[in-house]
Amino acid sequence: MPLIEVIGPDGLKELEELVEKKIHATGVTKEDWRQILTRLDILEHDMEEVKTDYREFRREMNEFRKEVNERFDRMNERFDRMYGRMGSWMKWTVGTIAFFGTLITVLVGIGQLAR
Repeated sequence: MPLIEVIGPDGLKELEELVEKKIHATGVTKEDWRQILTRLDILEHDMEEVKTDYREFRREMNEFRKEVNERFDRMNERFDRMYGRMGSWMKWTVGTIAFFGTLITVLVGIGQLAR
């Protein structure tokens, strides 16, 4: 059944007016649409630049992070060697003190026996 038979000629005219009002209220002219598309193209181009810059920034940050980690690894190796040397020095120092302590004790003991 055609729409004109359901709502009648007056209803059809009112429907047309309502649709026209809605189009004018929410629609855009061709010129406005062209401006919108132009602006969207500009935004799209700018977003591509931002994405490229972001990718470059991420790459640089990853390189920086890698370099920092390598430097910390080298520092950790140096600290490990230093701690090893310090441990060796401490053993020698304690051993030397113990040796001289023993030597002095023996000499004192010999000195007391000689009296």
